Amino acid sequence: MKVMTLGSALRSLAFAGLVAAGTSAMAAPIPEDLLAVDQQRCMKGCVPGYGEATCKPLCDCTVREFKNRLDMDKYLSLSVELSKNEVSDTNRTLLDDIAKMCAAEIEKANIPVGEPQAETPQP
Repeated sequence: MKVMTLGSALRSLAFAGLVAAGTSAMAAPIPEDLLAVDQQRCMKGCVPGYGEATCKPLCDCTVREFKNRLDMDKYLSLSVELSKNEVSDTNRTLLDDIAKMCAAEIEKANIPVGEPQAETPQP
C-alpha cells in the first residue's frame, strides 16, 4: 500500500478539484485516505510522549471530530494554515475545542494518560 504524504495528497486533491467540472469542494466530505494520514501523524507525534494506550483513543477522537466538523474546503484551509504555522483565530478555537472535548472523553472513559513509550535499543 502506497502511503502519500499530506502535502502530496493535498496537491493531488486540489488538482482533482480544479479539473472536476461542475463540482464544488465546499460541501465535499474529507476523503478517508486523508483522515488516515491525519490518524498516522497524530499517533506518530503522540505515542513517544504518552504511549499507545492513551494516544489511540485520543487520535481516534480527533480524526472523528475533523470528519464531523469540517468539509473538504475547511479541511484544506486548516491544513494550509497548519503547514505555515499561521492558524487563524477561528481555526485555533476549533482545534482547542476538539482537544478539550477529546481530552474530556478520555478522562470520562478512565483511560490513563500513559508514560512515554520507551524506544527499543538498536543493536
